[in-house]
Amino acid sequence: MVTESKGRDLFIVDNSVSGWTGLRYLEEWSGIAKAFDIATGYFEIGALLALDGKWQPLKNIRILMGAETTLRTRKALLEAVRSRAVEMLDGSRSSASFAPTSSSVLKAPSSPSSSPAIAC
Repeated sequence: MVTESKGRDLFIVDNSVSGWTGLRYLEEWSGIAKAFDIATGYFEIGALLALDGKWQPLKNIRILMGAETTLRTRKALLEAVRSRAVEMLDGSRSSASFAPTSSSVLKAPSSPSSSPAIAC
């Protein structure tokens, strides 16, 4: 009896196997897959930079990541979240003329207790 794949097959990549890294797996599968779901304890933005030109055609990338990362990755993620917030706030301004501008919200003074907490 042959079962049909539903596109939900799980494949675990462990970088401890010589020559078979997560990067190599993603490079090979980026031309086949429609989306990536990745769970990792440690995420570094260099992985996406190494895959430049290959991950962009994917419909969706979801990354579940642990708290450990580099400063470069943390900065990139915070900037992406900030840019996305600006886009969303600016898009909603047209429907609510009384809303403050996104730049005034992002430039508002903050105390250490009110700064965003993002686990990266």
